[in-house]
Amino acid sequence: MKDKLYLFLAMVMVVSLCAVPALAAYVPGSYTAQAAGYGDAVSVTVTVDETGIAAVVLDVSGETEAIGGAAAEALVQQILAAQSAEIDGVSGATVTSNAVKRALKEALNQAKGIEEGEKQPVSDGTYTGSAVGFGLRGMMKAEVTFKDNAIADIVIVEETDSLTGEWFANAEELLIPRIIENQSLAVDAITGATSSSNGIKNAVAAAIHEAGGDSNQWYTQISKRDDKVVLEGYDVVVVGMGGSGILSYCAAADQGASVFGIEAAGKIGGNSVCTYGPMALNSQYLKDTFNEGEDYINADDVYNTWIEYVGSEDKADIIYKAVHNSGTSLDYYVENFGFEFEGMGLLGSFVVPEWTKLWCVFTGDDNNTSWNILGPNKTYQFLRALDIAKEMNEKNDYLTELTASTLIFDEEENIIGVNAEYYDGTQYEIYGESVILATGGFLGNDQMMTEYLGSVVNAMGVTVNDGTGIQMGKSAGGATYMMKTLPMVHISQVRNLIRNDDLTADQKAILSALALTMDQRMITNQGTSWGNQNQSGTTDEAITVDILFAPDYMYYVLYTQEDIDGIRANGLSAGQASANSMFLSQGGTLPEAGVAVADIDEILAVGQQYNNVIKADGIAALAQALNCDEAALSATLDGVETSYYAVACTSYAYGTVGGLDVDANMNVLREDGTPIPNLFAVGQDSEGVCNVDGKAYTPWGGQAQSWTFVSGQIAGEQAAQLTREE
Repeated sequence: MKDKLYLFLAMVMVVSLCAVPALAAYVPGSYTAQAAGYGDAVSVTVTVDETGIAAVVLDVSGETEAIGGAAAEALVQQILAAQSAEIDGVSGATVTSNAVKRALKEALNQAKGIEEGEKQPVSDGTYTGSAVGFGLRGMMKAEVTFKDNAIADIVIVEETDSLTGEWFANAEELLIPRIIENQSLAVDAITGATSSSNGIKNAVAAAIHEAGGDSNQWYTQISKRDDKVVLEGYDVVVVGMGGSGILSYCAAADQGASVFGIEAAGKIGGNSVCTYGPMALNSQYLKDTFNEGEDYINADDVYNTWIEYVGSEDKADIIYKAVHNSGTSLDYYVENFGFEFEGMGLLGSFVVPEWTKLWCVFTGDDNNTSWNILGPNKTYQFLRALDIAKEMNEKNDYLTELTASTLIFDEEENIIGVNAEYYDGTQYEIYGESVILATGGFLGNDQMMTEYLGSVVNAMGVTVNDGTGIQMGKSAGGATYMMKTLPMVHISQVRNLIRNDDLTADQKAILSALALTMDQRMITNQGTSWGNQNQSGTTDEAITVDILFAPDYMYYVLYTQEDIDGIRANGLSAGQASANSMFLSQGGTLPEAGVAVADIDEILAVGQQYNNVIKADGIAALAQALNCDEAALSATLDGVETSYYAVACTSYAYGTVGGLDVDANMNVLREDGTPIPNLFAVGQDSEGVCNVDGKAYTPWGGQAQSWTFVSGQIAGEQAAQLTREE
């Protein structure tokens, strides 16, 4: 997990001068340097004496725990053995390895007293570099043009990041000009597109090497600004410009309020731009457009089912609005802000088969009429809505890459604004009569995930949603509600996606099939049996979110050596050959059942490198690898001693559910149930009020996106009304 510091400290007891090449003299002491890794900056602290490296400490806490994090110990050992940065690195953790090498070189240069000077010359011309980005189906390739030892142009010529969502375009648009302007790869990744940003930087670094340069010399630090900007006189400040924040902004502006929006990411929309669409009951627009003007669902049936699911009427007034306002809210935004939908019932229902028309689907833009992995491109719809809202008051504005930090209170502890920081370091004080929290829950906060949900979970989507809104609400005395509602998961895959070319696409598909099949024995990381539990509350036995109820949101699909020998000789079973990776497909094609898989051993070996596969010779070894009770595991496996292959299957979430407690006006409530008059929470910052601890979020289909519409309209109107009353 990101907040866990991986510290691997090794002391050299004896260094044989005949075994180690002569080293330049060091100034004894400890030296620290950083370099961009896969997830965040990698830090290396090296301690030296006059002749060599005595100790190394790596901070790879921003890297993927099971890949970059797991590689740290091996990297330290390699450094101590080589007594330099010229190490092989760890297979499967190339990006982290290269970052460690770059940072170590810089730290050793400090120890040698070498000042940062001119860069090693690069040749004029255009050179190509490749790197891993966020894409599932191939690496990123950049063409970099150099002129007079400077970067003149960067063009991304190949990428698959955009197939997974809309964030790559933002990284490309914002990051490349900053690299060229600063002539440095140390520019900050674009918030909300970190993996794509690092892919771009690492591809440029590879091109620098192709041009004859040393990319380590291009990580020159960029100074942050120390300016302060004060913005005053706003009626409403919206913190977070994802779906719920944008819809709150629009509703407040429509009521005549002056509104300022704050968005930490480099683009608006948040995870709302990667949804298919909202639940909407008996929307007049949908009825007229797609259902001959007729009602298409009994809203009371949905309401009663919802109350039964949560098992309480404590929030009955809110749930009533979540149901009955879902259609009218959609109509409001269609009529006033130009939202468009291409149909309803295209995805069916997760719960009741006859509720087929409950879920409607956004219309994609002209350049993306077909769906990508996460649905149609709809950023343009949210941008269009914001443009309309901005025009309603000349003071209205918003700013991306602006990260809110704390609420501003007056001497009487009344909320009067928000503190925030721009990407370049500029501090902002934004004053307003009301604040709407719309920061998207806490999926990106490992500490909160562990505290409330017991474990981190792989994210599918942006992870800017780090609990800021919830923490800000709590700082004002706000209470939380149903924080232990299980995260939004409908997606499973191997634990660590292999985004480079260590396996072909077809080989990756086979590895995924081994994890996703339902016709093998499954066990938890506690050594107990696991199966399709269907604890989601659905009535359709074919649809389940069972993985949510497994310890740490994952389980292992178990194969014996005999099973693997059978696959090698006789191919996959019918169940394995039909396994569906859905949204996280890596583009490969599975062989037909019964076709021999001659390279199964290679696939499993690479799977081991990425911690997707555990190979254990016997029950005791498997129990040790799983860190579970051997006796319990033996009972699960009927005491059968053989070589085992455990293939990890884990969940991928696109949001959390629990958040701040609110009333039917979206006012944040204190612990005593009284409202904080000028503080509101919407979207995933308050969705817990529609749900219940220990269960999956209400699985109607489109419910979470519907809550952005319903809660956004209510909060925006109420915040504006509060201003008018004052």
